[in-house]
Amino acid sequence: MEWKVYFEDNPGCHRPHRGRPGQEVSCGAHSVWGGQHFIIPAIYLCGKGLVVDICRRVEREAIEAHYQKLAAYEGMDIDECPPEAVELAEAEDPFGSFDYLPSVAINGKTVEYSRGAGEYYNPLRSEEEIVCSGEQAARDIVKHYGLDPEQGWDLRQWSFPWATKRRPAHITSLTLTLTQREQPAEAVQFTAAPGKVVEFAHPVTGVPCVLTVKDLKPARLPESDLPHMGPPMEWPREFVEMTYTLTPAVTTGWVQVNDCASSDKPIRKSDAPTEDGAIGIIGGADGPTAIFVSGKQQGDTRTACSSLHFAPVEPENIRWKVTYYQKQLPDETIAL
Repeated sequence: MEWKVYFEDNPGCHRPHRGRPGQEVSCGAHSVWGGQHFIIPAIYLCGKGLVVDICRRVEREAIEAHYQKLAAYEGMDIDECPPEAVELAEAEDPFGSFDYLPSVAINGKTVEYSRGAGEYYNPLRSEEEIVCSGEQAARDIVKHYGLDPEQGWDLRQWSFPWATKRRPAHITSLTLTLTQREQPAEAVQFTAAPGKVVEFAHPVTGVPCVLTVKDLKPARLPESDLPHMGPPMEWPREFVEMTYTLTPAVTTGWVQVNDCASSDKPIRKSDAPTEDGAIGIIGGADGPTAIFVSGKQQGDTRTACSSLHFAPVEPENIRWKVTYYQKQLPDETIAL
């Protein structure tokens, strides 16, 4: 099909549009950043802004190695897999484990993106699997740009509105800056008690840190905070709330304290009426649940909440973990 790119659209989308497609300008820019190979094959000049296609190569060997690790859990439901295996699979996924955000500077003026969308191209999938999974768009992009079909590709399309009301008459300079999203690094696991002091080292910088538990008490999630949309469910509501201080203060990135254990799964009720209401906790009808206030901070004191359970849990029996999130790479700027 004819190749057309529109502002704030999905990559490889062939649906009809009323507006005019963007004017394609070949770039062929390359960059190796954080051990990852990036290709910016083209940009598109649209009426409302600039569209940039960014292609990150995902080595076939890395995909094959990841599949081999997952083979032990083939056929298992995700809820049946050990939580540590699920976390490791997500952390080592060669497609999703490296994440970034872009910005561009047009004629010296920095512009943030208004929309981003992407596709994954997996060279290990057969033609039938590509059709069944709806990944034809990724295959089309690989073909259009002449990318190596024997490698995997993380294909993203970013839209940047013009800094002025109209498209500039001339573009004298154009640069793309990639910023790594904060990466998690677990620092320590511990059990808590009021007044307990936990000493550890920052997992990246090695700086000594101290966590002091101020209070630890059982709590119950209010009925009003439970989700009431969808099928009627019995939800776990018992949890433990911990207040603590952390020194030194976090100056870059952020930190989170979580329960190492998973929440109890909600139970479907067959005879209860369905009501509409607000969703106060995260979780699907068949998945885990978690309170969305973990890491809340008031002054120097922070609050963390444990996982949710049907039966009350002894606060001293909960095992917590401290995870720091921060960038591990300097920004990468590429002249287009």
